[in-house]
Amino acid sequence: MKRQDIQPIYTRRSQEKKSGTKVIVVGLLLLIILGIFFAKNIYQRNQLKNYPVRGVTLDQDNGYIDFDQLRDNGVKFVYLKATQGAAFSDDSFGSNYQRSQGALIPVGVYHYFSFSSSPKDQFNNFIQQVKYNTGSLPIMIQVQYYAGYDSENVKWKKTSGQIYQLVKLLINYYKRPVIISANQQIIKSIGIQKGKYLEYWFADGKPNQGNSGAAFISNNQSQRYILDHQSVSLPLVLFNGSTKKWHQYLDTMVDK
Repeated sequence: MKRQDIQPIYTRRSQEKKSGTKVIVVGLLLLIILGIFFAKNIYQRNQLKNYPVRGVTLDQDNGYIDFDQLRDNGVKFVYLKATQGAAFSDDSFGSNYQRSQGALIPVGVYHYFSFSSSPKDQFNNFIQQVKYNTGSLPIMIQVQYYAGYDSENVKWKKTSGQIYQLVKLLINYYKRPVIISANQQIIKSIGIQKGKYLEYWFADGKPNQGNSGAAFISNNQSQRYILDHQSVSLPLVLFNGSTKKWHQYLDTMVDK
């Protein structure tokens, strides 16, 4: 038999062998990916064991959210974005707030701080949009770098004074506590001491690691929930304490 008659059989077997090797490699990669995924989930669950009270933040980008289903999924509280700077308001705030009221779930509202707008203008924007729909949790001011603002060009001596002015305006108007959400470097730069009516929320908090002094912690971590038969990923927030402390915390909100 001529060599050229054998060659096609050899080539076919070689191709089959390569194809089989590819299948094995792809299978191993999938197993590794699944292993990493499950290991990450197990690690995350273990990290969150000490934080039984978990909530979420919502804004217009999250679309329609069923608050009863959030509660049934174990969500203990929700923070709703209301305003940003001196002119922007969240398109979903009004409808989110109204629907949240029937779900028997503690709700807070928050304002995204602007480095370029005056505290008075930001305060006026907030009260115009929110009115007295502030929920039962502290009013939150979110402070983070954005656009051209970073640690190099924000003048913190001036900015901390502006933040303090906004905090005072909100406390005096609503007679309720304010909480500042920011990473710990920004909180240090702000330099305002917490007290009865002012708390902090570590936006770069790590579970079980140095969160003393924070009422809440978050770190860009998301949690998946099944809402209306769909998997929805929402920003996760942890109350920095036990379930008992959570109920005590809610009681202090009523007292204030």
